[in-house]
Amino acid sequence: MLAFLGAIGFGLVFGWLLGLYDIKPERLPAAIASLSGASVAGVAVTGWLGGLSKTAPFSVAALVALYVHSQWRSELRKRYPKSTNT
Repeated sequence: MLAFLGAIGFGLVFGWLLGLYDIKPERLPAAIASLSGASVAGVAVTGWLGGLSKTAPFSVAALVALYVHSQWRSELRKRYPKSTNT
């Protein structure tokens, strides 16, 4: 049970950190490659430490955290647009 909860916790933190990565359109292919590589590494570490059965909770938690973070940032951008005065 502890490994299951650890996989979920690691996935939540990992997904939130992936959401911090601000992708510019001209760097989209490189960003997708680096985020995919980081995700594969996260799944590999989770599988190595917790067993293959813990990779599914990690992946779901990471996707949920990434979605929540992206929606939160989107709402912040709508509420507080960048100033054009600077």
